[in-house]
Amino acid sequence: MANFQIGTHLSTNENSVEVTVAAAAPIVPGVHHFQLVVVDDSGNHSDPATVAVVVKDSVKPTAVITAAPSQVEPGQSFRLDGSKSSDVPPGKIVSFIWTMID
Repeated sequence: MANFQIGTHLSTNENSVEVTVAAAAPIVPGVHHFQLVVVDDSGNHSDPATVAVVVKDSVKPTAVITAAPSQVEPGQSFRLDGSKSSDVPPGKIVSFIWTMID
């Protein structure tokens, strides 16, 4: 297991490595590039090989809606509240789409 830091080399004798990600410091969503250079027993370095890894948040947020008050007289205003809606960290709600459906 390895904790990668951008721009910091990590040398191993193993031909594979697990990228360890801490919940407190996740790799942010997006495209991230990793590089490998191998060294032979004569000390010769290969040309770099790279791979792109896409970190994608695919967990849907949860919408929670309440109305206050929940019963009103004709012509009376009321408030819709989505503040209890949530997303799995480190995601956050950035937009609320309100629709009257009937």
